[in-house]
Amino acid sequence: MDKSVTVLDFDFGMSQLSGNKTLLLTLLNKFLEEYRSLSDDLQQLMNDEDFDKAYSLVHTLKGVTGNLGLFALHTKSKEVETSIRGNKTLPDDYAAFEALLAETSAAIEALSSEVPEQESKTSNNALAKQAREQLMRALKANEFISQSKLDEWMDTLGYSAEIRQSIEDAVDELDYDEAIATLEQS
Repeated sequence: MDKSVTVLDFDFGMSQLSGNKTLLLTLLNKFLEEYRSLSDDLQQLMNDEDFDKAYSLVHTLKGVTGNLGLFALHTKSKEVETSIRGNKTLPDDYAAFEALLAETSAAIEALSSEVPEQESKTSNNALAKQAREQLMRALKANEFISQSKLDEWMDTLGYSAEIRQSIEDAVDELDYDEAIATLEQS
C-alpha cells in the first residue's frame, strides 16, 4: 500500500503513541482546531508576500501530519512547501491541497465522533497538564529535547501557532530560560 495516498493511517498514529487511542484522538482534534483556517491563513500570507511565515506554516503542517499518520496531506504539504520556498507562489494544483485538507478534516471528524465528548475533554485537560509539567521539568533541568518529543508536547498543549513557534525557537536555540518564560505566560 502506498502510504503517500493514505488520508488517515490510524494504526500508524496508534504506534506513534504506544497504542494510546485517547491521546491520538486528542492530537487529531487539536490538529483540526489548529489548522481549521489554514487555507485562508496561507493565502493571506502569500497575498501579504510574507513568504517566510507561509513556509513556516506549511513546514509545521508537514511535520505534524507526518507524525499523526495523515500521509496524503503530508505528501501534498511537501509540494506546497517546495513551491513557496522555491517560487514564492502556491503550486498550480493548490486546489487539490485544499480538497485534501478538507478530506483529512472530515476523516478526523468521523473518527472523533466515536469518543464521547466529556471523556475527550477530561482526558485533554489531564494530558495537557501532564505535557506542560514534563516540558517544564525538562527545560528546568536543561535536558536535550528531541524535535519529536517537543512536537508531541506542543501538540498536546494546543497553544496557538505563535506561542508554539516562540517556544520551539527558544528550545532550538537552547535558550531554555526564554522557553520557560513563554511557557509560564501561556
